Amino acid sequence: ILILEDTDGDGKADRRTVFYDRGTNFTGIEIGFGGVWVCATPNLLFFPDRDGDDRPDGAPEIKLDGWSEKAQHNLFNGLKWGPDGWLWGLNGITATSYVGKPGTPENERVALNCGVWRYHPTLGVFDVVANGTTNPWGLDFDDRGEAFITNCVIAHMFRVIPGARFERMFGNDFNPHAYELMKTCADHLHWWSGQTWQQSRVGAVHERLGGGHAHVGAMIYLGDNWPAEYRGSLFTCNIHGHRVNNDRFERDARTGGVVAHHGPDFLQAADPWFRGLELKYGLDGGVYLTDWSDQGECHETDADGAHRENGRIFKVTYGAVRSRPVDLARLDDRALARLQTHANEWHARTARRILQERAASGKDLAGAREVLETLLAREPAMPRRLRALWTLWAIGGLDEARLIGLLDDRTPEIQAWAARLLTGEGSAPGQALERMEQLARGGTGELAAYTRLYLVSALGKIPLDARGRLALALAARSGEMREANEVLLLWYGLEPLVGRDRAFASRVLTAGPAPMLARLVARRLVADEPEAGLAALCPILRDLPENHGEERLSVLEGTLEGLAGRKRLSAPEEWASARDMLEQSARGDIRSRSAALGLVLGDSRAEATLRGVVLDRKAGEAARQYALGNLVERRVAGLAGVLLGLLEDPAMRASALRALAAYRDPGTPAAVLAAYPSLSPVEREDAVATLASRKEWAARLLEAVEKGTVARRELSTTVARQILAFGEPGLSETLGKVWGTLRPTSKGKAGLMARYKSVLAETAPAPDLEHGRTLFMQTCGTCHRLFGQGGDVGPDLTGADRSSVDYWLENVLDPSASVGRDYLLTTVVTTDGRLVSGILRTETPAAVVIRTPTETVTLPREDVDSIKRAEVSMMPEGQLESLKSRDLRDLFAYLASDRGLGQPAARANGAAGAKKPNP
Repeated sequence: ILILEDTDGDGKADRRTVFYDRGTNFTGIEIGFGGVWVCATPNLLFFPDRDGDDRPDGAPEIKLDGWSEKAQHNLFNGLKWGPDGWLWGLNGITATSYVGKPGTPENERVALNCGVWRYHPTLGVFDVVANGTTNPWGLDFDDRGEAFITNCVIAHMFRVIPGARFERMFGNDFNPHAYELMKTCADHLHWWSGQTWQQSRVGAVHERLGGGHAHVGAMIYLGDNWPAEYRGSLFTCNIHGHRVNNDRFERDARTGGVVAHHGPDFLQAADPWFRGLELKYGLDGGVYLTDWSDQGECHETDADGAHRENGRIFKVTYGAVRSRPVDLARLDDRALARLQTHANEWHARTARRILQERAASGKDLAGAREVLETLLAREPAMPRRLRALWTLWAIGGLDEARLIGLLDDRTPEIQAWAARLLTGEGSAPGQALERMEQLARGGTGELAAYTRLYLVSALGKIPLDARGRLALALAARSGEMREANEVLLLWYGLEPLVGRDRAFASRVLTAGPAPMLARLVARRLVADEPEAGLAALCPILRDLPENHGEERLSVLEGTLEGLAGRKRLSAPEEWASARDMLEQSARGDIRSRSAALGLVLGDSRAEATLRGVVLDRKAGEAARQYALGNLVERRVAGLAGVLLGLLEDPAMRASALRALAAYRDPGTPAAVLAAYPSLSPVEREDAVATLASRKEWAARLLEAVEKGTVARRELSTTVARQILAFGEPGLSETLGKVWGTLRPTSKGKAGLMARYKSVLAETAPAPDLEHGRTLFMQTCGTCHRLFGQGGDVGPDLTGADRSSVDYWLENVLDPSASVGRDYLLTTVVTTDGRLVSGILRTETPAAVVIRTPTETVTLPREDVDSIKRAEVSMMPEGQLESLKSRDLRDLFAYLASDRGLGQPAARANGAAGAKKPNP
C-alpha cells in the first residue's frame, strides 16, 4: 500500500511512502474512519492510522472474513463509500463466499457470489445490495446517489437498485423462486452487437463497438475540470481493447428508467501493454488512471509470467491545472457542510465522510446541521439537496418523523431517498408504511415513476409481516410499469408473501397486475403445493372477464411453468368449470394452454386435443410443436408410434427425433437409421444424440458407424463420452475400434502445445475462412456461439481473446484445468435406462433440467434414477486430434478472424423439453 504525493502541485508525484508491504491478495482500497480499508481475500481488513502519521498503528483488524479463496480472478473488490454512509464493494461469480464477523457460526453468515454488498463502518453490519452479473470490477455513484457497476463477459453495465437480482453468466440465483432476472441498463455491448455477426478486437467494427468484454473500473465523472459534455457519463477501462470506454445515460421520466448509450471511446492506447484498471477524479477535477502494464489479461495467460515490477498511474486533465494541497479535515463543521454545494463531487463526498466520522466520535454538529437544513429546504438544484439529505443522514440529523415528511417532498429523488433510508436497515415504522402505501395507491395525486421504483425497491427491506398492504398497492399499479426490471423487482419483494399465503396470492391476481407479474405469481402458487395452488387458481381462470385475455394467458403460462416435470396431478373440483370457460375462448393460445394444463390433470379430452394438433398438418408448426412438447414432457403413453410416423413429416422430423429418446421403443434404432441418409446435418446430430441415449441403441449406432451408414466424423467427442458413461466394456471396446479413444491430454500438454503451435505458424497455403467456419460449427458451434452463430451451452466466444493461439490451445487441450462448476459435465440416468449428459441448468423437487448440445431436456424427478457430476468440463478433451494440419489452420484462422461469413441454418426449437414456441 503506497502513498503518492504531489507536494509542489506540478501534477506529478514527488513523494512515495510505503504504508504497508506485507499483504496478499489486495484487490480494493478506501480510506476513512481513522484508517485504511482493504480487500484482502479472505478478509476485509482495516489498518488503523488514527494519529495520521501514514503508518499503521498496529496489526490490521479483520472486520469481516469468509470470502472464498477459490474465487480465482473473481475476487471481491471495488471499495467505495456510498451516499448512505456505508462502504460498498463487489464480488465475482466463481465461488460462493460466506461472510461474517470473525467467529460467526456458518449458519449465521451471509452467502454471496456475484453481486454488490455494503458494510457499515460503525454499526458493523454486512448487507447484500444486489445479486447477479458475472465478475464486476467497477463501481460508482451518479448525482442521484444511484450505483452503477461495470462487469466482465456478459453485459458490461448494470444500474444497482437495492434488491435487484441480475442476469448471470451461469448458475442460479440464491432464491430458486426468482425465476427471471433483471437485465443490463445498457443498450449495447462493446464486443458483439447481438443483431449480426461482428468481431471484437481488430478492424473497423472493433473500433465502433468498443474493444472487448473485459471491463475494469468505473467512474461517473462529477468533477469540475473536464468539459461539461463528460459530466454524468460513465467511463470504464476495456482491458482487451487497450482503451477507456464512455457510456452516456438517458433517463426516462415516464418509466423511471435509465438507458446507457455508447459514447465515443475516451482514449485508446497504442501500447499493447496498456491494461487500464481504475479511474477516479480528484480534488482538482483531474482524473487518475491506473495501468496494469502487462501483456496478459486473465485466467492462465499470466499464471507464471505476470510483470509485477510494472504499473503506471496517469493523470488526465483539461487545460492548465495547478493543484493546491487541500486538507479538508482541517475545516470546521460549517465549512464542510457548505462543501455540499461544490461543483466537484470529490469535495462533497470527502466532506460528508469527515462529518460522519466526527458524528461517530460523539461531536456535536449543530452548526453543520443548520447549514444542511437550509440547503435541503431552499436549494433549488436537486443534486445539492440530495447531498444535504445524505449528509444529514450520515451525521444523525434526520429522525423518522423528518424522513416521513420528506415522502411528500416536491422532488421525486428526495421522496425516493426518504423511502430508502426509512427501510434501508431492515425495518420501517408503521406511520412510514402507511404513508408509502398512500403514495403507492396514488391517493394524493400523480406518483412519479422514479418514486414508485424506489417504493418497489424498499418493499424487499420491510419485514414480511408488515409489507402486505404496500405490496398489494404496488401490485395494483404494476400495469403502469413500462420496464420489465421494475416488475421483476416488485416480484422479488412479493415472492415470499405469495409463497406462504395463497389468499394473498389470489388478491394479487385479482388486483389487475401486469401480465408478467401474473405469470410469476401463478408459477409460485403451484410450485410447492401444486394441487392446493391449482384449487386457488381455477376460480381466477374461470372468472376473469373475457377482455382480460393477456392476464388469463399469463396465469395459464405461469401455472404450466410451475408444473414443469409434474406428470400427473389430481384435478381440483373447480377445474371442470374453469376448463369449460377456457375452451370457449376466442384465443387459440388460451385454448392450447388449457389443453396442456388439462393433460397434467389427467383430462382425456386434453390428450386427444393435443394429439390431434400434432397430427394436423394444417395447424401451424409452432402450435404442433407446442402440443408435442407437452405430450413428451408428460411422457404420455403410446406416443412412440406417433413419433416414428413424424419422421416422414419435414416440419416435425427434428422434434420427433429428439423426442424419441424419451420412449424405450425397440423400433426406434431401425427407423432412425433407415431415415438417416435423407436427414439434414442438424437432424443427423439429433439422430445420433438419440441413439446414444440408451445402451442398446448405442450398440446399433456403433454398428452403423462400422458399416459406414453413419460417418465416423458425425460422432462428436460429447457423444463418445456419453457412450463411455454407460460403463459397458463391450461398448467401450467397440467405440475404440470404430471411432477412437478419449485420452486425457494434460500429461502431454507441453508437447502438444508445441506441435500445434508449429503447425499454426505455417503461412502457406493461405487459410480458408469458409472452411474454418464449417469446422467451427462441427467442432465448437454445437455449444459455443461466435459472431452470432452457434449454440448457447457454453460461453459466447466472440469476446474472448481470439487472437491468442496460447489462449485457444490452453483451453482446448486442457478444458478442465479452469472451469466454473456450472460448466461441469452432469449425467442423469433415468429409471428406464436413458442417459442424458450436459450442463445441469436447474434442479427442483419436481424436475431436473439438463442442457445438452442439441436441446434442453426437462426430466420429471420421479423418472430420475441418479445424477452424477463429473469433475471435468462439459467440453471434452482431444477435439483437435482428428483435424489435419490444414483443417487446424483454417479453424484457428476463423476463430481469430474479424468477420463472420454468413448464417448457417438455425436449430429449430424441439419438442422434448425445449422451450416451447408460442403458437
